[in-house]
Amino acid sequence: MDGTDGLFYIDGDDNLTTMVVTPHEAEDVLQALLSRHPDLLAGGQMDPHSPRRWLLVAREHGVPDREEASHDRWSLDHLFVDQDAVPTLVEVKRSTDTRIRREVVGQMLDYAANGILYWPVDRLREAFSSTQRAAGQDPDEAVRKLTGDEDDVESFFDRVHENLQAGRVRLVFVADAVPDELQRIVEFLNTQMSPAEVFAVEVKQYASPGFVGRTIVPRVIGRTASSMNKQGSSKAPLTAQEYREQADPETLELADRFAAWAMENDLQVVETRQARTVWRPGRSVVARLYYGGTLVFDMVTVRKRQGDTRTDELMARLQALTTRQLSGRWPAVPADDALGDWPSTLGILKDVR
Repeated sequence: MDGTDGLFYIDGDDNLTTMVVTPHEAEDVLQALLSRHPDLLAGGQMDPHSPRRWLLVAREHGVPDREEASHDRWSLDHLFVDQDAVPTLVEVKRSTDTRIRREVVGQMLDYAANGILYWPVDRLREAFSSTQRAAGQDPDEAVRKLTGDEDDVESFFDRVHENLQAGRVRLVFVADAVPDELQRIVEFLNTQMSPAEVFAVEVKQYASPGFVGRTIVPRVIGRTASSMNKQGSSKAPLTAQEYREQADPETLELADRFAAWAMENDLQVVETRQARTVWRPGRSVVARLYYGGTLVFDMVTVRKRQGDTRTDELMARLQALTTRQLSGRWPAVPADDALGDWPSTLGILKDVR
């Protein structure tokens, strides 16, 4: 049984074929395989009670390291989203690549830390739609099939944005063989990182001379008690009412003022589980209030509509509301700061609109 891992195939005539571990021809071959068949990430092993399923956002997806970067600094092998709109970052290495033992971990943490901060949701949405159309799929239909709901791409990626803002992401290292050193790191990270999840997936390929086809066997590593607890909490997400019940009084008062202003100005107010969002006609975001306590402005659209000079003026007014250093794309002002100077906040909302 040496070299077989104990995997055999018995045909209809009771003939036994020994299947032998066969390395993937190249890292690119394994990457392409995952792009076509994301189920090889073994979502049922990650969460047996609610097996994860994925759609590809993009392969070789760029990751910037600062706001408004003209070029991406890194390239992530795969970015997927699961049925709960959780971004899943995947890096692929063959076991013969020595970087799999340590360097790949640093790479992945760079990608996650910067992606959470600097991936604008409109870019993710556009990349997803382009990828799905290239695969012959209607993006909205692909989302509905994944979630089982009546989501469209726009509303689904609002949830992706919420998860990014909350740091709710999944990091997955994929290899044909996962070394012990990487396994220990993955298990350690899962005990330390929350709400992020970290996994390694070993994707072994088996073949045999004269045997048509090949057998792929994935195995998830890193499903510790800590990761199971995280999954347990994600299986029954809080409702919008439950998020409101947990919000502090300042956030709830701001939510009421926010909604009243929007309705007075004929803007649409939409409730998601974690936020109250105000839309313009045409469904571009004005601002979003998270019940966790931040008011987030859509300065990406403002810059497109009003230009750099006007946007910079608005950003300066936003920054004056708080001591927190604000992002230039989706600045998040603490709710108590926005409420504490409500006349200024209201003026900014009117100008952002």
